[in-house]
Amino acid sequence: MGQEKLALYGGIVLLENGCWSSSTVIVENGRISALVPAGAELPHDARAVDCGGKYVCPGLIDTHIHGAMGHNYMEATPEAFSAISDYLVKGGVTSCLATTTSAEIDEELAALEAIGKAAASPVEGEAEILGAHLEGPFISVKNKGAHRKESIREITRAELEKIVSAANGKLRVVTMAPEKKNAAEAIKYLTKNGVSVSVGHTEADCAVTEQALRCGANRATHLYSAMPPMHHRAPGPVPPLLLDDDVFIELTADGIHSEPEMLALAVRAAGSGRIVLITDGVDVRGLGDGTYHRWEGTEVVVKDGAAHTLSGSLAGSMLVLSKAVKNMVEFTGVSFAEAVEMASKNPARSVGAFDRKGSVSVGKDADFAIFDENMDLFMTIVRGKIVEL
Repeated sequence: MGQEKLALYGGIVLLENGCWSSSTVIVENGRISALVPAGAELPHDARAVDCGGKYVCPGLIDTHIHGAMGHNYMEATPEAFSAISDYLVKGGVTSCLATTTSAEIDEELAALEAIGKAAASPVEGEAEILGAHLEGPFISVKNKGAHRKESIREITRAELEKIVSAANGKLRVVTMAPEKKNAAEAIKYLTKNGVSVSVGHTEADCAVTEQALRCGANRATHLYSAMPPMHHRAPGPVPPLLLDDDVFIELTADGIHSEPEMLALAVRAAGSGRIVLITDGVDVRGLGDGTYHRWEGTEVVVKDGAAHTLSGSLAGSMLVLSKAVKNMVEFTGVSFAEAVEMASKNPARSVGAFDRKGSVSVGKDADFAIFDENMDLFMTIVRGKIVEL
């Protein structure tokens, strides 16, 4: 894949150590083959790509994304996956975790099986599916958000085993409410099988959350959203998640799900190295304002950049990940490099993909999100293939 040899010159490259460098990046066979000093003679057999004045960053990784342009990963078809990818790459996303939602067991198993197959065979030019993120059905009814109440259920070992098997080794994250019966045993089982457990869509208090972390949970699903708020005499799940150095914190930086001050608080408490920017993008994303039906029939209203169910719950986001990067700089004051790493390096680390994704390093996949001087996306390159925006 991506056989064309490229030389990305004239740009400012974000290195793995978080520093910027005026280097030229050489790409061969879909991988980064060399970083050479600016001004060095370009290989005669490479296509020269002028990145003058642009920021050459690692491709963005969305670890919580359900769909776009009227399609959802629950459809479990290559056509749906390709349509979603087309939207993702135009937002700088070069890889992702295909995220499911609460549904009947047969629907979930079919989606996981399709995601597992797609993850095993990446398509040239498409955002690579790194695996599955199972969001629900083991969540709180009270804090279900846009999940269907009738599909939420209790945790059983038998169903967990079917879920792990269906994904064929590609299940990466399971969002779970740790207050549910059998949650502690489920967390231990999943972590033993290499799956990260994320606390989310929950009514858990501080003590229950701390117990989940002791059992191996190491992630927070869209922090603040669909969980009890903080109170000085009833801390809830947020403080233990922020204070545990082993927990990755998902944030939806659209200015709708959480106020800028709350995003800044998370960064200050957890440190930029544990923040994972996500979109939680849904199937109606990219369709414009209007009333739509999601893949399973739920009616949602899209207006002014937000999607709500008829009951008023937020139904995922309309956010594009490259915009989330810019938002974090503007909302919280973090550096542009830190914000980029929250959408590339940190997600890769959080799902065990940093050996080949998440930084501009020799030997890694040639995935790039190239930004202009205004922090707006200029170009996406997916495993060595330039994508037209």
